[in-house]
Amino acid sequence: MVKNKVSSNAYRRLRTNIEYNSKYPNVQSICLTSANKGSGTTTIACNLATAFLANHSKVLLIDCHINKPTINKYFSIDNALGLSDMLLNQDYSNYYKYCTNFKDEHSSNLLYVMGTGRKVKNALDLLSSRYFQEFMETMKDQFDFILIDCPSLEDSNDVIPVGHIVDGTILVVSLPETEKNNAKKALQQLNRNGVNVIGTVLNKVE
Repeated sequence: MVKNKVSSNAYRRLRTNIEYNSKYPNVQSICLTSANKGSGTTTIACNLATAFLANHSKVLLIDCHINKPTINKYFSIDNALGLSDMLLNQDYSNYYKYCTNFKDEHSSNLLYVMGTGRKVKNALDLLSSRYFQEFMETMKDQFDFILIDCPSLEDSNDVIPVGHIVDGTILVVSLPETEKNNAKKALQQLNRNGVNVIGTVLNKVE
């Protein structure tokens, strides 16, 4: 996923900032969102997961764009079975059936990538259910670190229930696409809904 040394270093710095944030210690799970679509959140989530893989034996990356899957394109994986199927089946202990594994080229560490699975009419209800909470509690026992790629606030409010389950949320702001007021409103919306925003990432900076 990481295509050059400059970007690789940037993701390692971001990983370090998350791991050693004194204000938010012991962060094991995060979700990423943005004020508007096209901000590059999925690219950051995928590359950041790869950066975490260098330091952790088991990393989980989840695509929460349930009705508009994105991560499957980055990793060229089959999206027929994934998060929505596992939640609907309440099949948490068999999570590996809904994932594709990728081995770190420098170690035996494994990245598990979970696609969205089947489309559902009630994505927000599914993510707000006790099933998602039970799933995340199980995953925190299984993985060293968990990253969840969520839709932008422009697309949906799916990030709100997810943000309540993870340890922290990162807001991605794209310099070309995101107006300052929109970024401010997105941050206010997250805070107003009780989402723990641990930082922001400025993307697409020339």
